[in-house]
Amino acid sequence: MPGRVCRALPISALVLAVLGAPAAAATYPLPPSGESVVGRLQWVAAGPQDTLSDIARRYDLGYDELREANPHVDPWLPGAGTRVVLPTRFVLPPGPRKGVVLNVPEMRLYYYPPARRGRSREVATYPVGIGREGWQTPVGITRIVARIPNPAWYPPASIRKEHAAEGDVLSRYVPPGPDNPLGRFALQLGV
Repeated sequence: MPGRVCRALPISALVLAVLGAPAAAATYPLPPSGESVVGRLQWVAAGPQDTLSDIARRYDLGYDELREANPHVDPWLPGAGTRVVLPTRFVLPPGPRKGVVLNVPEMRLYYYPPARRGRSREVATYPVGIGREGWQTPVGITRIVARIPNPAWYPPASIRKEHAAEGDVLSRYVPPGPDNPLGRFALQLGV
């Protein structure tokens, strides 16, 4: 269902990577009930060797959301000193503010940790990869049963075949590291 927000992760694969290169999420104080905006827009100056991908990783943003916020900026060579908008103001998805909530259209995960005595509630948010354009991302409620650090990726035969048809031969095994599309962590779902 397009535009639907779901309190679950997509179940299109047994293992789903949700945490990319950054180790820390953007974390904000949880606003009171009835309010749903967290964060604020920010701006940075691009460095001489920066790409928008570099900047997105540095600030826990998805490439697409950074690109959409900066349509006038060259994604490969923004140029030293170029002002880059960081879209770090978020509207929390409707529904219970508990556990993991994935906003599929936004390609963003929201994590509401349990309340701790004497501490204000918080929400952490991460950019995520959701399946592939043109493929239906299944939605549903499930549980995370394991968090796998530094996962290896075994591309399915269908994806290897598709890449081979385009002259790009994929390995049957992609080791952990910066070239692995799963990122630094994968979540195994209880499906």
